[in-house]
Amino acid sequence: MRDLDLRKAKIHLAGFNQVEEPIDEFIAGTFDEWQSYQNAKNFSREYLISLIQMPGTKRWLFAGVYDQLAPTKRPADTKTKWKYTYRHLAGFEELEGRLILEYARSGRQAYVYADKVVHDMRVHSLRAKRMTVGDFPGFKAVDISHRTLKVIVKEQIDSWRSALSSVAGVYLISDREHHMLYVGSATGEGGIWARWETYAHGGHGGNVRLKALEAEKGSVFTNGFYFSILEIADKNTGEKQMMQLESEWKRRLLTRDAGLNGN
Repeated sequence: MRDLDLRKAKIHLAGFNQVEEPIDEFIAGTFDEWQSYQNAKNFSREYLISLIQMPGTKRWLFAGVYDQLAPTKRPADTKTKWKYTYRHLAGFEELEGRLILEYARSGRQAYVYADKVVHDMRVHSLRAKRMTVGDFPGFKAVDISHRTLKVIVKEQIDSWRSALSSVAGVYLISDREHHMLYVGSATGEGGIWARWETYAHGGHGGNVRLKALEAEKGSVFTNGFYFSILEIADKNTGEKQMMQLESEWKRRLLTRDAGLNGN
């Protein structure tokens, strides 16, 4: 691993932006693109060190060191003002996605000078392997982004496929960008896995209001989607009974009146 003059480096403390979790972007392989969009010229030193917050903790995953930081002004009607081009600086690859630091940042400060804060950071751990999608955590703990779902389906991760294909159930899609909910159900031989595969491949899954959202927002409409499970059932549960369970959850969560369910 090479040395780095911290007086020439700035740290990006990448955390939840009210829509996306940067750790999801990292797992999906899209973090570099996600980070490149900035509302100001935030990468103002020769080098950039990127740390990604582990949700709900004071721990940070090392994502890499970058140089050749070149900002380009974006059109006035775009969401972010600047787009950076940069490259991964060689010599740190063995730590990317593995090194975890502990640091209590001040408020929501996201851009700090490396030489000013490095003494307040300590090494928490070094993962044996690069951070990726973990094994299936149990039905109650499922809360994954659409990007992560696409990775799970693309890689056919066995623990997820086995668990989700073994049950029918009622699931929840949380649109965290627009603060709306959608309740759906899955039955049949493929269980929840087969239903969620359609979202991984197409986004809207054939749902009327989600189709409308796609027509309005384009392919980025799923950026704020998170998937969780409300209730599981035996795969032999009849479709009529599953629809009753789904309807009850729609009533409780008001997803017909104030959400994304059209029926």
